[in-house]
Amino acid sequence: MSRLYIYDHCPFCIRTLLVAHYRQVADLEQIVLLNDDEDSCQQLIGKKMVPIFEHQGIAISESMDIAKLLDELGEGAKALRPLQLNEAIQPLLQPIQLHCQALSYPRVIHMGLRTFATESARAYYQRNKEAILGMSFAEALAGTAEHQAKVEQVLADLPPLSLPSEQGNTLSWNDVMNFPPLQYLTLVKGLAFPERLKQWLHEVSELGGVELYFDREI
Repeated sequence: MSRLYIYDHCPFCIRTLLVAHYRQVADLEQIVLLNDDEDSCQQLIGKKMVPIFEHQGIAISESMDIAKLLDELGEGAKALRPLQLNEAIQPLLQPIQLHCQALSYPRVIHMGLRTFATESARAYYQRNKEAILGMSFAEALAGTAEHQAKVEQVLADLPPLSLPSEQGNTLSWNDVMNFPPLQYLTLVKGLAFPERLKQWLHEVSELGGVELYFDREI
């Protein structure tokens, strides 16, 4: 049996889960690590990093390398559609990355995810992410209105993404790349998503077997 080690909130891990579920990879055990579990990662790949895929006695990292291997191992009838440059939204999201992080980082530890099941895991995450943000979680939450306005402006201006329902209920490599950062934002209470983008999120979520957080938003 192969093993996929993840954090259940991690956008890079979500890429691999989308492919594994959609392509129906058999005999795959998913192992959710606590955020402060450094030892498991160190033993597998010599550094703290997820996702990690252990297959035939070899452990590999880097989410897209894992995703491509899972695609090859998959037994599902529907292939992933090729990447289309006009639907690559990562460059458009990059300028608001800090605003997205300020919205999501302080909230995700309160959602009951398995990665944050212990106080030490939550504290570890908060300490490291506050260093990245350059502010406390309390300060980030206090600035929610500003961060939310910046993010909503970019979401409203994103190019239309192909709906899986318009493509024979299939996913594409664009969906694999685009879904994780947007899925992460669905935990922010009151954040406005354009209707077509919201529909795209729901369709990708269903086909890829990865939940959205609209019903648990904070």
